[in-house]
Amino acid sequence: MRRLTLDGLELLDAIARSGSFSGAGLLLNKVTSTVSYAVGKLEGDLGVALFHRHGPRVEITPAGKELLE
Repeated sequence: MRRLTLDGLELLDAIARSGSFSGAGLLLNKVTSTVSYAVGKLEGDLGVALFHRHGPRVEITPAGKELLE
């Protein structure tokens, strides 16, 4: 299992604050596809869903909230 890095936490925080991968991309100066890929990789590595996807909007899961706390 991969460890959660500071970059991963910053990514989770940016998505949670903006409510979308594209919004997080703007905050982090990354393209949406990079954010989406990083989240998918992180979720796969951790073995848990961090966000519920609703089209372009996302909602943090309880597991994602735990990581941010």
